[in-house]
Amino acid sequence: MKVKIVYDNKALPGFKSAWGFSCFIEHNINLLFDTGWRYSILKYNMEKLGISLDNIDAIFISHSHWDHAGGLKKLGFKGKIYVPPSSNLKGIKVEKGEFLPNFISTGEINGEQSLIVRNGDKLVIFTGCSHNGLKNVIRIAEEYGEIYGIIGGFHDFKEIDLLKNYKLVMPCHCTKLKKQIESFPNAIECMAGKIVEI
Repeated sequence: MKVKIVYDNKALPGFKSAWGFSCFIEHNINLLFDTGWRYSILKYNMEKLGISLDNIDAIFISHSHWDHAGGLKKLGFKGKIYVPPSSNLKGIKVEKGEFLPNFISTGEINGEQSLIVRNGDKLVIFTGCSHNGLKNVIRIAEEYGEIYGIIGGFHDFKEIDLLKNYKLVMPCHCTKLKKQIESFPNAIECMAGKIVEI
């Protein structure tokens, strides 16, 4: 499985940064997780990473806030878009459970859903902002097996020492204690343009 950070507050040289988040998960299904805020930046970074609409099998939206779904409409994607049940976005309202092979929704909590991706015996969690509470997300993911890593926004999660239990943590947009988490030996700095192989 390969994860490409498409949109984040920080960016590698040659990429553009802005407030918001999106990543592209290349697996048995190629899925775009969230679409950031500004379509122009989303499109620019996608092109730099070699991602076209033809590469995307499905889109998963964590929640309908502008910084996570702002780029969706102009993207013009005609395939399946999975959205939280309370969302007013056009798409398939997805409940808790496996909605595509190896792709599992945590279900909606406080207007936000997170994604669990099964990669062999490894589980990787993808979060938007974690308004739904990262501890809640972790607890749900544990129902499906052992967690290998967590990528995305951790919001105001304070029990950060728990994150040392995983092989990989990548705190992105909307993580209050980002600098502290990035000091952990298992942490990778999140920036648009970064590619992680799992």
